[in-house]
Amino acid sequence: MQARSEQANYQFNLGAIDPFFLQLTTVLILFGVTFVISASWHESLRYYGSPWVFIFKQAVYVFFGLGVMYTASFLHFRWWQKFAWFFLGLTILGLLLTAKFGVVSGGSRRWLDLYFVNLQVSEFAKIFAALIMTKTFIEKRNRLLAFFLVLIMALLVVKQPDLGSSILILAAAISTIYAAGFNLFLLGGGLGLMGFIGWKQVLNTPYQLDRIKYWLDPYSDPLGHGYNLIQSIKAIGFGGFFGQGLGQSLQKLGPLPISYADFIFSIICEEIGFLGALVLLFVFFAWIIRALQICLESQDEFAGIFGFAVTMVFAIQVLINIGVATGLFPITGMTLPLISFGGSSFLSAALIAGIIMNVSRFKA
Repeated sequence: MQARSEQANYQFNLGAIDPFFLQLTTVLILFGVTFVISASWHESLRYYGSPWVFIFKQAVYVFFGLGVMYTASFLHFRWWQKFAWFFLGLTILGLLLTAKFGVVSGGSRRWLDLYFVNLQVSEFAKIFAALIMTKTFIEKRNRLLAFFLVLIMALLVVKQPDLGSSILILAAAISTIYAAGFNLFLLGGGLGLMGFIGWKQVLNTPYQLDRIKYWLDPYSDPLGHGYNLIQSIKAIGFGGFFGQGLGQSLQKLGPLPISYADFIFSIICEEIGFLGALVLLFVFFAWIIRALQICLESQDEFAGIFGFAVTMVFAIQVLINIGVATGLFPITGMTLPLISFGGSSFLSAALIAGIIMNVSRFKA
């Protein structure tokens, strides 16, 4: 990573958003809007008497998400650096409030009711974990305190319970350590700690053990714990090479629950087939590679490291979601960034995209 002094003067070229990255981001958002419309209308009609409820909500999320992306693309990185501790404190407070007063859904307490919206604080914790770790590594102080507080955030999220998001929070911290060029011993220790926390959580949580068990053999309980995975794989199989046609999924009509969120990739495969899914995977791959190139070429050390860390978080989330849908990983309840239905999910992914756009604006 081409790093220069933190105090160097950098010109902020407002016309310099990387055009290819912007195009890739636009394609992903349009892909997501299209398939949220396709996958959600039936369940919306079934529960609310109108096919437009989820579609309208997603339109609102996209509208505000684009605002977040646009704003983030303009904010100078010295601003992010200056307020890193504030964002960390606000995130920990949000997680504590979620633990005490959060909305319970599906057996998990992950959402904080703000009256006008249910906010999933853990979606933003992964970003601010990368932010505080970048700040402390660049400034060469308070590193252990920052890592300790990131670990506290991960543990609060584990208790929700949400093992997937806690993994992303720790992944953000470890990616920062790696990008900052720290020694491999500390990096290995971080990976070991992440694995230990995950393994202890699985051992101490019966439903997590069940997820492992029925992931390995979903047909041992085809109408219970293994049901979602079986239906997801069926949807992918039904799609074949060319798919059933846009809007023609049968699995979204009932067999595959919440198909517009966690399992939207399965519906994409069913409707536009292996060929269409391959196009989406290519766009994701190109997005991630271009984002990494932008960060690695950055002339600003803080911007490059922060951008690299959030790009890795984005990439890991894509990998886990698609891995779950295809049966490569146990079910975690993780959305597909910029594609799945969800307010907090879309806003956090849009924020990451805006941060990368911001990095692309900095010129020496």
